[in-house]
Amino acid sequence: MGSDAGGPDPARITDVAGFVREVDLLRRQAARGTGKARVSLTELAGLVAVPRSTVHAYVSGKIHPPSDVFDRIVIALGVPRTAWASWNEAWFRVAAHLHTQKQAAPPPSVPRQLPLDVAGFVGRERDLAALDELVSGSPGTRVALVTGMPGVGKSALAIRWAHRAAGRFPDGQLFVNLRGFAEAPPADPVDVLSGFLRALGTAERETPREVDRLAASFRSAVAGRRVVVVLDDASSAEQVRPLLPGSPGCAVLITSRTKLVGLVAREGAVPCELGPLGTDDAVALVRHAAGPDRADTDPAATAELAEACGRLPLALRIAAANARVRPGLLLSAMVEELRSADPLAVLDAAVDRETAVQNAVALSYRALNSAAQRVFRLLGLFPVDGIALPALAAATELEPESLAPVVATLLDMHLLFERTPARYSQHALLHSWAKRRCRAEDAGDVRDSALQRLISHYAGLATEAAQLRHPRPYREKYARARSGGASFATADEALTWFDVEFATLSTLTRQAAAAGLHALATQLCVALHFEFERHRSAEWLPVSEAALAAARAAGDAAGQVLCLRVLSSAHWSRSDHVEALRHLDEAVKLADELDAPDLRGIVLSDLGRMSISVGRLHDAAGHYRRALDLETAQDGAASIPNLVVLGDVLWELGELAGAYALQTQAIETAARQGYAAGLQLAESHAGRPSQALGDLERAVEHYRTGLELCRSAGEHADEASVLANLAGALRDLGEYEEALATARDALAKATRLGMRRTQAAAHHVLGTVMVELGRIDEARTALESALDLSREAGHPRGRGDALVALSAVHLRQGKLDEAYDRAGRALALSEETGHGLIRADSLLAMAAVELERGESGAARAHAERARALHGQAGCRLGAERADAVLTSLPSARR
Repeated sequence: MGSDAGGPDPARITDVAGFVREVDLLRRQAARGTGKARVSLTELAGLVAVPRSTVHAYVSGKIHPPSDVFDRIVIALGVPRTAWASWNEAWFRVAAHLHTQKQAAPPPSVPRQLPLDVAGFVGRERDLAALDELVSGSPGTRVALVTGMPGVGKSALAIRWAHRAAGRFPDGQLFVNLRGFAEAPPADPVDVLSGFLRALGTAERETPREVDRLAASFRSAVAGRRVVVVLDDASSAEQVRPLLPGSPGCAVLITSRTKLVGLVAREGAVPCELGPLGTDDAVALVRHAAGPDRADTDPAATAELAEACGRLPLALRIAAANARVRPGLLLSAMVEELRSADPLAVLDAAVDRETAVQNAVALSYRALNSAAQRVFRLLGLFPVDGIALPALAAATELEPESLAPVVATLLDMHLLFERTPARYSQHALLHSWAKRRCRAEDAGDVRDSALQRLISHYAGLATEAAQLRHPRPYREKYARARSGGASFATADEALTWFDVEFATLSTLTRQAAAAGLHALATQLCVALHFEFERHRSAEWLPVSEAALAAARAAGDAAGQVLCLRVLSSAHWSRSDHVEALRHLDEAVKLADELDAPDLRGIVLSDLGRMSISVGRLHDAAGHYRRALDLETAQDGAASIPNLVVLGDVLWELGELAGAYALQTQAIETAARQGYAAGLQLAESHAGRPSQALGDLERAVEHYRTGLELCRSAGEHADEASVLANLAGALRDLGEYEEALATARDALAKATRLGMRRTQAAAHHVLGTVMVELGRIDEARTALESALDLSREAGHPRGRGDALVALSAVHLRQGKLDEAYDRAGRALALSEETGHGLIRADSLLAMAAVELERGESGAARAHAERARALHGQAGCRLGAERADAVLTSLPSARR
């Protein structure tokens, strides 16, 4: 090529700059006569079969070309064969120069890009341990994916773990906010990779611009090095994939609001889904952030504040920060603020937009398509307890095939949670935000229609389920909504559905009442009646009050009667018999005004049960007989519940044969009808007259059959009652240890359900068994508990039983006056209420005291009266006890 200063000369090449200059001259020389300034990159790329971008990197000096490729470039640009060796030598001089520069270059830089660790980080020990295990696991699984709803603490967990694990990655820690859900546009992988390479020591001029080549350069830069990469707030698998290193010594921790299933499937990312903090950890976070002095002053308010924030870390930190800057505000007052208004508005009032919980939720909402946004908003109107997929379809008027992808999107974004299959709920704060958006974006008639469709759907199903479990003609007669088909194959399926949906149904009843949907509120209230009794729910009273208020506002007399019954039962369960009777009296008057025999009959049954509870046994018998007459006149047959409970009344009155006849009639009818709940009721109650008649083995058989049916039907309240009765029969059989165990089981269940009458019955059995075992002090404690509970519950029979048993305890202790007093009080009570067997037992207790005092005449008189009463009732055990007292009298021994 010669030494012409204007032409290319390989001899002048000593470094990269000279290489670039001379190659450019060579391109210019090759273009002479073509009208072009130089051979274009596109043309040259075609001549040497290398991509244009790669040729550009070579001739610009960003990358030194391989020697064989450079040889092809020289030939393509028309260099004569005699000069090829000179250009080849120039290539080696540049390569040697680059090697020398590399040898003299400083050691690779070690990036330390992690943000400041989160102060007061609490909990998540299981998640941190799982990430630790990931790092120490097999090389192929070192990509972790932390997902969760907005504000749940994904970034905080990732940063905490990366700081904690930094020592395992001495070659650096890389961090980037990918802005997957942010106000600004998402981070471009090209910019992220360029930044990573610069942080790892790659010169900017050596950094390519194409994403694939950048990814390859990044993998080369971290090869053989131990680096942790934290990719925060990823929007998609596509955004993440180019940023993954290929070295087994590296670990990657990704956070995202979406589940990034593709990353799990293809790259083997290990998912870690975060939920709200546990209760103790949430309280610990508030305590740290608000200050121990504030939190420890009122620990109850601290715990309530944690729950009011949904145990969501971001919300907890904001609430605690508000507490810090408002030292005069009690935590309990802050809780009231959160519960009385929009909690998100209260939380975010004093913080910047970037910190606000609402902004975090809004960014996720903005990423949804319009269909998903609509469903998300409507969910804010529905119960936070959860909603089944068919109900959601009915409320949103979407076919299942259209709704399924919408639900999948909301689940993927953690804006909806699937606690059980095909049943969905929102976090309380998301629910609050969705409700606000729905009120802002959807017209009132749209909201009202969606709620009515949802309530109608559930009301129809609840009525169908209730009819399967406890068939009642009035329930279907007064129902507004129908289920439209057989949704439940069996009563057991209906029971399971009620257990799952109970909280949602309670909430919807209140919502129906508040929305003026009085007929639907009544229908739900009636359908829930037996479930309220089974669950002993705290919602029983407020839900039935709300439904009654709606029926009154609408002037619906029949609805009022039905709701008054449910409300009366709620008061009865609390032993508030005055209120219970007041509501039933009103219900009777309304039923009479309506001339509705069916409504009057069911109210009479309720009056009968109430009369039993307050000890008006003759009144109870009259109510039930009139109810049975009405049923027979209308339906041609008596209902099983009324047969059973009238049998109970006769048992209380001491008419044992008649009682057992009614119970067995109910058993036969229920078995013939296949009515499981009726059979359970009748079997459970038939044990009482059997036991009193002295047929103890048959009584135990009835109780055990009833117990098995209670358990299979999930009737927890009935189960506790049957256990207490079974314990009494086992005691009478002399099976004392089994009786004690059974009574304790009954007591535990009844205590949990707040059933004071059954608690009293269990204590009574425990006390009377202790008397038989000679454990008198324990017996007295148990029986005094039975007396106190019966008094609190307004339960005359329980009081009478406890007083008679306490008389025996005082007699054993030689306290004759106390023994006689307790027996006399039991006698007075029985004469007031009509409890025939208690009257006989109290007379026997008085006779026992008189016998001990040597008053044989009085003892004989009382014992003979007791014997006559027990004989008249057919109570074999009572008659035997009376005979034993009479036999022990002095005159009987002569």
